[in-house]
Order: sequence, then structure tokens, then C-alpha cells
Amino acid sequence: MTTDASQLFHDALQRYERPLIRYALNHVGQLEDARDIVQEVFIKLSQSLSSVDPERLAPWLFTVCKNRATDHLRKHRRITLMETETLDLEEAGTARPGFDLEQQETAAQLRSLLTRLPEKQREAIRMKFIADLSYKEISDVMKTSVGNVGYLIHHGINALREQWLALEAQPSRAA
Repeated sequence: MTTDASQLFHDALQRYERPLIRYALNHVGQLEDARDIVQEVFIKLSQSLSSVDPERLAPWLFTVCKNRATDHLRKHRRITLMETETLDLEEAGTARPGFDLEQQETAAQLRSLLTRLPEKQREAIRMKFIADLSYKEISDVMKTSVGNVGYLIHHGINALREQWLALEAQPSRAA
């Protein structure tokens, strides 16, 4: 590996490892499986450094990650629902009692609502808010225009908001 290739690999690992794990976790539902998938992505990157365009690195990584996650699900012939635990890659601070449980419940509700969206909206929202990709990077991964990415995210968020408000309005949720 040349010095430039080595630096590109190191920078990619530093910048994208956590977002890729979160993205893969959203697909496969198990943290260990997500980590294995991301490891495979970086192995493939190390083997493909000479042919990967550094300007299109993020779309390349997330496309490979999605493909590996899809292959994983096919291989195991199951669709795994997300566990109620949230992926916490940051150090935990001290929070008020019950705060973590509330966050886990909220995250589980959002994941459930997210599954009700059309696939393209769901993918665009995952890439934006879980993987922290730009609209341009998302458009490259999804092979669509930047404007369409904005449309998908906008309408997906509006649908999530409506579903959330309907859920909150249910009498059984009132405190």
C-alpha cells in the first residue's frame, strides 16, 4: 500500500467506521453482525484502493455496506427487527433516572414508524440521519438526483411526524 493509499484508508476508517456501523445495524439489527459487515467493507476497500475514486469514497463505502448487509440477510434468510437497545457509540454521561429507558423506547418507536415508510424514503432518511451523508453522497448511492433525495427526505420526515403525532394522540399514551 502506498503512503497516499494508506492515508486514504486511515482517513476513511476514522471518518466512516461509526456511521457505517450505525447504517449496517439499521439493516441487520444485530451489533455484532453490523460490525462484521463493516469489517468486510474495509477489507474490500483495502483491496480496491487503487480503483476507488477518493471523491466518491462515501457513496462507494455505503453502497458496499448496503450490499453486504443485503447479502447477510439473504444468507441468514431472516429479517431481523431492531432490538430495543440503541447503538451508543459515544461515552455516556450521567442522566436523570429513566432517561436511558425513555430514549430506548423513543428510538424503538421511531424505528417502528420508519419501517412503515416506502423503501426509498427509508433509505434516504437512514443515510442522512444515521450515516450522516450529504444529499450529494446520498444521491450517488441511490443513483438519483440531489433534488429527489431532498424530496424523499422531506416527505419521509413529514410522514414520520404525522405518524408520531397520531401515536402521541392515542389515549393510552397520555400520562
